[in-house]
Amino acid sequence: SNSKQQKSLFKDDQYTKLLNFMVTMKYEMRSIQEKLDIIIQRDEEKNLTKTTDLSLYDTGDIDNKLPIKNLEKLEELDNDLSNKNYRYQMVKRLSSVGGRSIKIMVKRIMALLFIPEILCEYSYSGRGNKKRSFEKLLINKIIFDSVLTIKKFAMADNVSNEIEQVIKYVLIQTPFKIKDK
Repeated sequence: SNSKQQKSLFKDDQYTKLLNFMVTMKYEMRSIQEKLDIIIQRDEEKNLTKTTDLSLYDTGDIDNKLPIKNLEKLEELDNDLSNKNYRYQMVKRLSSVGGRSIKIMVKRIMALLFIPEILCEYSYSGRGNKKRSFEKLLINKIIFDSVLTIKKFAMADNVSNEIEQVIKYVLIQTPFKIKDK
């Protein structure tokens, strides 16, 4: 009976070792799976930022059209922005203006995009005072996207609200700035 007990203990010991080995394997596989998920996610993010034919538009082409000097050019720009590649290049170009804060960046983008006289035609929502709606323009969304490509701004609280407030502020202040000249 003693040898039976030893065999039983030996089997229990082997079983315990096997269980420990399987638990270790399970955790190692989970770790590998998590790392693989991260790699796949990063790859998908890279593919999203790379659009198919970026050589189609370089940012020099965009710079030649800026700042926008009349409503026809603005309409033209809004039509161009319906093209995914052009939109990507515009976001890339506008996000390159940088700035210490969201406010500074949005003001720089607005100054790069428009001559002040064009902005006088717009209010953010276009209600009242017979002004056009800036909010409805595709370029409005592009301004948001451009600021959001900057990681430190994308992480900020209320970032979309802040961008909107700065655009509204610029649209409200522009007519006064022209009068001051």
